[in-house]
Amino acid sequence: MSKYAVINLKTDPLLKELAAKTADKLGVSISAVLNNELRRFTAEQTVVFEIPEAPNEETAKLLKTSRERIDADDYHKFDNNKDSLDFLANTLK
Repeated sequence: MSKYAVINLKTDPLLKELAAKTADKLGVSISAVLNNELRRFTAEQTVVFEIPEAPNEETAKLLKTSRERIDADDYHKFDNNKDSLDFLANTLK
């Protein structure tokens, strides 16, 4: 008798393919990933159905540009709200 139980899981074929590629890239099996999640589920007795948000293409470009400007110290910094509002008022004239 085997010391392992088998769980049959129905999932989207594309999700299975992506999970297999990701697991392979990380050097683990899908079984290891699922066993880890089952251990977490039983230990924490919670389940979270959440997918991280990812920006669309336009927002991703804006974020990249902003990060580059921050890294280059090309941005305005204010010590207080009044200074920032004054800057905006003068810029928008």
